[in-house]
Amino acid sequence: MLAYDKTKLENEALVSEAKALYKMKFISKEQLAQTATQLPLLQSNGNILVRIGFFLLGCFLFSSVMGSFMLLFAPLLENYSETLLYFYAIIGLVGTELLAAKNYHKHGLDDAFILSMQVAFYGAIGVSFEATLPVFIAMIAVGLVCCVRYMHTLSALISCIGWVGLLFDLITKQHLMDTLFLPFVGFLLAIGIYVIYNKLNSNAKNYLYSNALWVLKAFSLVLGYFSVNYMVVRELSQSLMGIVVEEGGDIPLALLFYGLTFLIPLLYIAYSIYAKDRMMLLVGLLTLGYSFFTIRYYHQFLPLEIILILGGILLFVIAFGAMKILKHKETGVTFKPDRSSDSTLLLNAQALIMATQSDVKPVTPENKMPFGGGGFSGGGAGENF
Repeated sequence: MLAYDKTKLENEALVSEAKALYKMKFISKEQLAQTATQLPLLQSNGNILVRIGFFLLGCFLFSSVMGSFMLLFAPLLENYSETLLYFYAIIGLVGTELLAAKNYHKHGLDDAFILSMQVAFYGAIGVSFEATLPVFIAMIAVGLVCCVRYMHTLSALISCIGWVGLLFDLITKQHLMDTLFLPFVGFLLAIGIYVIYNKLNSNAKNYLYSNALWVLKAFSLVLGYFSVNYMVVRELSQSLMGIVVEEGGDIPLALLFYGLTFLIPLLYIAYSIYAKDRMMLLVGLLTLGYSFFTIRYYHQFLPLEIILILGGILLFVIAFGAMKILKHKETGVTFKPDRSSDSTLLLNAQALIMATQSDVKPVTPENKMPFGGGGFSGGGAGENF
């Protein structure tokens, strides 16, 4: 099923781990260079800017092929627009396979052809069926195939978006169930995606798909929060169910969504500290901030400046308590420096702050060798005869 040589993919993973070890000062630069030069590798770009440049070049190449084909054959296929889109998808597929055969992976050119192929295919499905439901089904299937075959991380995200769109379409347009259950269905979908992530991540054979699994996990956490976020539920209730929230009124089950808006981020933060999960901690902090914004958007209890002052005091108390608790802790969440992070900038900043705070005066050296007058080893004439 894989389009690439598995040995070279494993070598790529090995070199990536070697770079991480070099960053943490476990191996030397010579050992890293020796590892990278002795192993056969795929053609990839570690520099994100270079990769974006090749991605734009690949998009330009794909559009040039499409333009040339339209210039030659568009008059013959004037009434078959979906046929052109299918043909463009085939061009993207052929280009993707050729690039995979040439060992282009995470290069930029392969990203352009993979995504262009999918966009053309989804457009062809939409034009052929004139409905969104087949498009979402195609996103689920094609995104999953591209993720597995080409190890393309964004394709995993496309497949997840397809699942959300499919359930949304089934409930809102196909009336599979009442629209009132849409937030709970989205939350159950997030739980299902997270369970799938845990199942796949526990299998050591799937280490090559670590980036795709990371996307799967992040998507499930974000979807789980926004599915029951009060702002999202209220706006969807007004637009889909026609609920008019008058002054002093609220949406159905408002207290439940108020509670979940704050409870889920707090659960993310608590579990992330217990499990030492940095990404979940970051998502928890960001969603907690958005929860305060949600309540502030609809209910303004205090002036903004008072809210900021109280928030600053709360953050100071939390930070001070965390420093006291974690000051002498050696394992888990600690104040010890992380070897995987580059602390050069932090050290330079500390040195600069110390230099600006200290009162340094220039030291004038004391001259213990007075010249003239013969005061040092008879050098020079004295004032007395």
